[in-house]
Amino acid sequence: MKCLISLILSVALVFETAAEASVRTCEPIKVAMCKNIGYNQTGMPNLARHTLQADADVTLQTFSPLVQYGCSSQLHLFLCAVYVPMCTDKVALPIGPCRGLCESVYARCYPVLRGFGFPWPAELDCSLFPAENNHEHMCMEGEGERAPPLGTIPLDATNAVGRGACRRLVKPNSWVWVRGSGRCAQYCDAEVLWETGERKAAEVWLATWAALSFACTLAAIGAQLACGDRGGAGERALVLVALCRCAAAAGWGVRAAAGRTAAGCAKDSTSPTRMLLAHDGLANPNCAVVFLLLYYFGLAASVWWVVVTGAWRASVLRPPSTPGARNDRHSSLLQLAAWGVPAALAAAVLVTRDVDADELTGTCFVGNQSSKSLLALVIIPETICLLLGTVFLASGLRAVLRRPVPLPAPATLLNAPTQTHPDQSLLRLGAFAALYAVPSACILATWVYEYILREDWLSAPVPSTEPSTQPQPAFWVFLFRIFATQILGVMVAVWIATPRLKALWRRMTGPRKPVLAKCPSGPPPTPLTLHCYATHPHTLTRHPQKYATYRPPQQQSYRKPRHYHYSAGETIL
Repeated sequence: MKCLISLILSVALVFETAAEASVRTCEPIKVAMCKNIGYNQTGMPNLARHTLQADADVTLQTFSPLVQYGCSSQLHLFLCAVYVPMCTDKVALPIGPCRGLCESVYARCYPVLRGFGFPWPAELDCSLFPAENNHEHMCMEGEGERAPPLGTIPLDATNAVGRGACRRLVKPNSWVWVRGSGRCAQYCDAEVLWETGERKAAEVWLATWAALSFACTLAAIGAQLACGDRGGAGERALVLVALCRCAAAAGWGVRAAAGRTAAGCAKDSTSPTRMLLAHDGLANPNCAVVFLLLYYFGLAASVWWVVVTGAWRASVLRPPSTPGARNDRHSSLLQLAAWGVPAALAAAVLVTRDVDADELTGTCFVGNQSSKSLLALVIIPETICLLLGTVFLASGLRAVLRRPVPLPAPATLLNAPTQTHPDQSLLRLGAFAALYAVPSACILATWVYEYILREDWLSAPVPSTEPSTQPQPAFWVFLFRIFATQILGVMVAVWIATPRLKALWRRMTGPRKPVLAKCPSGPPPTPLTLHCYATHPHTLTRHPQKYATYRPPQQQSYRKPRHYHYSAGETIL
């Protein structure tokens, strides 16, 4: 009887397996997580009894945080082998993972799940998979672990152990440990935070606004040099702001002309054929040049803007009788501060090799990959400049509002020319300095936004049994930063060129002055002698007071004195 029961069960098992083999057909893999995994055909139902790839995709999404956490380098292959197994026409059963692959993943990832309070799924029990790959049971063994278990990797890992630290980042396969810098570097073409379409759009946006800013500032500087009008201390400092913005726009132009790879990537020292996103500015000359133009002249423009606000405040608080030479008293100190402070900071960045490129545009700057450098070398200096300029503007505005309105003086002559009030140019300079502060504050806000949320963008998500979304940076914020950076140069150029354009327009459209006839060349005219005689000597009476005495003119003249002849009956006119 027992033999009969065993025979019936064996026949039933054979028929069930044959039925599954007849139903299962190979189809292309549609699950995005398992594409380009090493095979492109799968068959349903899978090893977890899912009949549709959509059901398997939903289940795999729950493991996405664990994959991005990087507990095991073979977890990705193991999950796809279970939920999207390999299928081939030569083998009736699906080809899943081997028991050794499962045990390797279990040893590294189960402690992570247990630490977060999650059990090991029942369908991933290692006893369900074949012990080895042979002609009876085909399975996938994997390539073996490339790093020690995650629990043994400290956060500040170095050398060989440091390679495991990169597994803690989002998309760990896009990072590589660099022993020289002691941190993880991103592959040049890896799409970690931005896709290819977003990179191309940002590059076009950057090139357009940089070209406009460079052309406007260069034209404004040329017009200023052609006119030769130096103006006050504030106007001269504003011309230097335009010069700095022109040089910074040239740095963006160098980046656009060189291309992303030539300006923002560098060869790996351990593998020359591998290109990494630049994390050491001295390794790429193009990267170093772009950094110097952007960082040095960008920070110098901010310092010169503070000088503009300080000169405006001094002009507002200065009594009217004080000569304008007071603004030039500390000119040497201002020059030293405006050019020396950015030079010292730029030299510090180069010495510490803290120049790095960003993923979106491939532009070399400081703080693109290091939050500490972004805070210390970008956010804090720009905040100090913005606060100083705001204090100067507020102090000057308070003085303007509390100044008494001057009463107009009565005109002594009817045809006296109207005098232009000097406060008009001061108010115009102050209004421009205040408008310049608005884009600067917006740029600072975008840097603070990146500093606060960068760790969340790059860190692997916490494992969860429910689908979760990885936080992503807002694309429009970085486009707005590019726009605000370049619009500062356009604003300075417009302010410098507006008075000159107005004067040119008035000259072209205003009434033309009559052309004076030139005096004919020749000898000087001879002096004239006037003889005035009256035909009737007694018809015109001489006024006793008006013609009593005659006084010749006292001033010297190049003409000879006229001769007056008196006789009877003459009248002097």
